[in-house]
Amino acid sequence: MLNEYTLEKANDFIQNNNVESSFYPKFNFAAPIGWINDPNGVSIFNHEIHLFYQYYPYDSVHGKMHWGHAKSKDGYQWEDLEVALAPDQPYDKDGVFSGSAIEKDGKLYLMYSGHVVNDEGEIRETQNIAISEDGINFEKYENNPVLDEKDVPEGSSIVDFRDPKVFEREGKYYAVIGSKMEDQKGQALLYVSEDLLKWDFQSVILPHNKFLGDMVECPDLLLFENKDVFLLSAMNYTDEKTGEFYPHISWIIEGKVDWTTFVFDVHSIRKMDGGFDFYAPQTSLLSTQPNEYIAIAWQQAWNRTLPSHDLNHKWAGQMTIPRLLREQDGKIIQKPYPSIEKDLEMVEKHENLHVTPSWKRKFTEDYLESEIDSSAELEIILSNENNEELILNIDGPKQEVSFDRQNTMKIADQKGKPFDQINYPIPTQKKNWTIKCFVDRSSLQVFINDEYTLTSTFYTETPLDKLTLNSQKQTLVHHLKIGKLGTEN
Repeated sequence: MLNEYTLEKANDFIQNNNVESSFYPKFNFAAPIGWINDPNGVSIFNHEIHLFYQYYPYDSVHGKMHWGHAKSKDGYQWEDLEVALAPDQPYDKDGVFSGSAIEKDGKLYLMYSGHVVNDEGEIRETQNIAISEDGINFEKYENNPVLDEKDVPEGSSIVDFRDPKVFEREGKYYAVIGSKMEDQKGQALLYVSEDLLKWDFQSVILPHNKFLGDMVECPDLLLFENKDVFLLSAMNYTDEKTGEFYPHISWIIEGKVDWTTFVFDVHSIRKMDGGFDFYAPQTSLLSTQPNEYIAIAWQQAWNRTLPSHDLNHKWAGQMTIPRLLREQDGKIIQKPYPSIEKDLEMVEKHENLHVTPSWKRKFTEDYLESEIDSSAELEIILSNENNEELILNIDGPKQEVSFDRQNTMKIADQKGKPFDQINYPIPTQKKNWTIKCFVDRSSLQVFINDEYTLTSTFYTETPLDKLTLNSQKQTLVHHLKIGKLGTEN
């Protein structure tokens, strides 16, 4: 039944149901109710940030995907808008899967994957267009789908063909699309269009390499002055050095596109984020000369327990705060979105603080920033009276950051394996480490020297309201800043 899911039904359900909010974020985006995953259609339209997202409003589990929608002027105060797309057509009846947005001639175009399971259980995924005059109300293109299995190159899967990310270059529109080869090797495809409505296959822009696992999801191509960057999420990747298996992992891949062969030459690959909960990042071009991008990711991981669902809070999943990505001194930096840093109200500052061996205060704010020598050590602990705690350990001599959430609610995979401790190498040539921590009700986002990040969720019985700094070697903290954002929640 194609009318089983409609925009009207979804919006009515949202209006007439509520969530339990003890874990609900203050400044990270979460849907008003229900399940969310991948950010979609991240864009700047009419001078506002628009965020669409994979959405199932009716339960806090993955279901037949809709596109939710919100907008913001500053990246942390979000206005919920009506659901943008529902799975109401034959070509998307089992899910309006991920995609992207781009402005053309004053209109906002969405390109998304339609997910269909036929009566024999066979899956097909197609690419489709929806158009809006006002950025709020969308009409699906009458000639959808614009790409289907006939447009998939020989040797590539006609089952897994999804997540188009659209961009413009020199008067033409391109879309990178996640794919796999028939022998289960991940890759990314490139398509080209003059008008966003008629598309042609161009190339396998990112052929398989060992980091791409057996499927590429949510590919995104960023064009900087001296290098190009692929952001993508790979499925079922195994690290050959450690033997560790990653069902899902997000990479930042630096290189250069050869625009004569339309193939991306890989120069380096690393994790985009070192935490537990970061997937499917998507960007939008923010400014040019030089190019800068805004990026938002799903702050969650697949196939793990989720306390907001398990405790029947009626919501699941949240987004990261927006990041600014740009090329600087030959590197790709990731820093908090400028308006978020600008709006931080610093309520306490310390200069040349000697941690010998500990320093404590009550903590009910949103932000903590410290600067130490890159050879120093510092342990940052957020805790409460129930002995619940998070530990972030900065180990300068080892050039490593570790994160520990084992003394919070257990988060585990389907076999019961806990995900509570993680180490992340931070190779740096800088003299000092500047550590910026954004602390929401159920998430911690850490930025180190505006280059490396660590993002993780956590869930506690009561709020974490104590801050402790520890050091075994009398660390000098050059500065310590504590701030809050002007949120109303």
